[in-house]
Amino acid sequence: MRRLRGTIPARGFTLVEVLISVTVFAILAGSVYLTLSALSEAAFVQRERGEQLAELQLGIARLEADLRQLVTRPVRLADGAHEPALVGGRDRFEATRAGWGNPQGQRRSQLQRFGWQVSAQTLMRQSWPVTDRAGADAMQQERVLDGVADWRLEYRTADGTWREQWPSEAEPGALPVAVRYRLQSRRFGWIERIVVL
Repeated sequence: MRRLRGTIPARGFTLVEVLISVTVFAILAGSVYLTLSALSEAAFVQRERGEQLAELQLGIARLEADLRQLVTRPVRLADGAHEPALVGGRDRFEATRAGWGNPQGQRRSQLQRFGWQVSAQTLMRQSWPVTDRAGADAMQQERVLDGVADWRLEYRTADGTWREQWPSEAEPGALPVAVRYRLQSRRFGWIERIVVL
């Protein structure tokens, strides 16, 4: 083939050069995809764990708000018997609290009878619409926290000893000085708090 004078010969990539560049690009694209995929999955796990932690913190805040607002007001049961302001065991308690919000201005007390317990690995809060349950008032129950493997309560007397039952024989009408709870979350392990009353 004869070349014309003054023309520049055509230059291009050979097939081997094109294949090498495509292979390098594919390797780089694969690495970037794996990195982005790992980052995306880590962000999802962190978001999910953050939501679980927020749920745990909200549940603990609600429990402690109930405990900090305890009052020494006993209640009358449906059969006419009286029950102390706080009746507690190792794994549940029932008490009377003040500060029950009334945003609609209904004619009712600011006191509320409530209770906490674990049922089927779920921390539950019970409440009643009236303090004295002289009639057949329906208990309301709500799920507060899922994934609770264990739940233990202790009540501190005025002399500084911890008891698994309340009321104590020495102080039948009084509230404990403090309540200690231990909650074992399947996600976060053991949480122990002491709430001074």
